[in-house]
Amino acid sequence: MRIERTINAIIGATKDRRDITRGSKQKLEGIDLQIYKGLKDTSGPSVHNPIKVIKSWYRAYNSNIKKYKEIEELNKPFKNPSIIKQIYHRLTKK
Repeated sequence: MRIERTINAIIGATKDRRDITRGSKQKLEGIDLQIYKGLKDTSGPSVHNPIKVIKSWYRAYNSNIKKYKEIEELNKPFKNPSIIKQIYHRLTKK
């Protein structure tokens, strides 16, 4: 599960940085502007200096890792079957 989370965070960070670079060149309005500002706040503005690009990408990666960890914590109770479901399956087991 950790490898999948890492790969998804890498892909998400790359997409976030791509969206920030594209959004800086366009005139955004409404919800697109709010999403752009949120991404910009978490990982930084559009930059072209290689060192700053890597630092910004790493911040986006860390925010994506944090998001995926929160999702895993929220889904953890649903992975184990409930007691009612276990009793039902034991009663109906042939």
